[in-house]
Amino acid sequence: MDGNTRKSIIKRIYVPTHVRQLPSGERVTIPGHYRKPTEQ
Repeated sequence: MDGNTRKSIIKRIYVPTHVRQLPSGERVTIPGHYRKPTEQ
């Protein structure tokens, strides 16, 4: 078990719930979810 020393590797990023305001004035609630980290 001590062969896995890379513990700080981030496999996914949690995006918290947030509300987006559309240009039409409509509000959309986006629930929290996990997404892949963006490759740079």
